Amino acid sequence: MNSYPLVSICIPLYNGAEFIPSLITSLQQTTYPNIEIIISDDGSKDEGLRLLRVAELPNTHIFTHARYGLVPNWNYCIEQAKGKYVKFLFQDDTLTGDCIAKMVQIAEPDEEIGLVFSTRQLIYEQPVDLKFLKGMQDVHKHWSKIQPIQSGLSFLQDENFFKPPYNKVGEPTNVLIRREVFERVGLFDANFKQLADLEMWLRIMAYYKIGFIDERLAAFRIHPNQATSLNLDSNRIDTLFEIYKVWLKIIFNKTYQSLPSKLRKKMRRVLVKILLIKGLKSIILLRWEQVRKVTALLKEVLRRKPEPSGKEFSS
Repeated sequence: MNSYPLVSICIPLYNGAEFIPSLITSLQQTTYPNIEIIISDDGSKDEGLRLLRVAELPNTHIFTHARYGLVPNWNYCIEQAKGKYVKFLFQDDTLTGDCIAKMVQIAEPDEEIGLVFSTRQLIYEQPVDLKFLKGMQDVHKHWSKIQPIQSGLSFLQDENFFKPPYNKVGEPTNVLIRREVFERVGLFDANFKQLADLEMWLRIMAYYKIGFIDERLAAFRIHPNQATSLNLDSNRIDTLFEIYKVWLKIIFNKTYQSLPSKLRKKMRRVLVKILLIKGLKSIILLRWEQVRKVTALLKEVLRRKPEPSGKEFSS
């Protein structure tokens, strides 16, 4: 690269003091020469923010506010960012020193690339649910095909799109996003608790090319206090059913109006089939709460029609 566009490293902070030393080390080891660090503290009660202040990291902007919640705090970070690119770094995750440089290098030559993602390492301590862990590993391998640069639409048409793991990109820490993307497609949808990141990746795919780097440029930490684990523990059924709501949005919401109508109709048929199978299995297993939820979703799918074109990128 002949020039180094500004990259905003966005750190949504909430009671993450135990991980701040490794976070600081990760930031200090970053080799990319033009960054700003956006720290948005969501009403933390521990000393994490103090540790970050003491570190005196260059070009750092710290924002504090009352508790917004997980996804609204992500969006607040984006609103403060001034960079050409947004690079999330969650408080319990890390980046390799060359992560940003390599991601910007693939994004810069092509303005149609809206998102770049890489593979990531998993950091965890025993005991850990091995089935859950297996589903989190090497998620990119579950696309039927993946190239360094390809159209986002090809991902949405992938034969494995409806097969788990559903998030085949990964978490925000292993993603770089062109900031103007948010002006076009909107911010993260706070209606989703568990899959707000996945829904954003799919939304970007509807309009942009996607870059991929087959290197572990980020590390995602799995631990009992992270949002993923807490959401599953607090209401497992609602969390597991959220994927259907993501698909409903793709099929019916005008945010995705750029998608070919044939693709949305196909997705509708597939979703009906999936829900019918899920409902039948729930009946056999006498899981009546799941039966009620599946029935409600089926009724919604069958009664609704895709919204007509309107405000192009409404969410």
